[in-house]
Amino acid sequence: MVLILTEAQLSQMIAHAHAEAPNEACGLLAGIGDQVIQVLPAVNIAEDATVRYLMDPHDQLRLFQAMEEQGLELLGIYHSHPSSPAYPSPTDLSMAYYPEAAYAIVSLLSGDRPMVRAFRIRDGQIVELDLSLAPTEPDIFRSSRLFV
Repeated sequence: MVLILTEAQLSQMIAHAHAEAPNEACGLLAGIGDQVIQVLPAVNIAEDATVRYLMDPHDQLRLFQAMEEQGLELLGIYHSHPSSPAYPSPTDLSMAYYPEAAYAIVSLLSGDRPMVRAFRIRDGQIVELDLSLAPTEPDIFRSSRLFV
């Protein structure tokens, strides 16, 4: 199993994680097949956002509606671990409500060397996915942005 992102999309997730630190950042990965087309940052409204994330329901609904209008699928959910490894925590396991989605985690534990890993979480079982970097944005999406 693989999740394909561009370098720009990976950089966007990492920048979002840095911008929200010491809180966890979160968002959605929208795309087609295995290819991420858009990284969609969301607002984390968790009571203790330094150790968990909870997407604002209004934000989440808006993003899901926009994906549907554009014919995109939910490929993944991303969040950051500002001070722990890029591996699902017990809280992440308990909150994995979308078994068909990839769960990408951006770890800032190593400071200037963030690590990003992705997993499929089904029935409490964790399977790591391969992250593949596309050399450029797919041609069919280069000419227009789906979300602004």
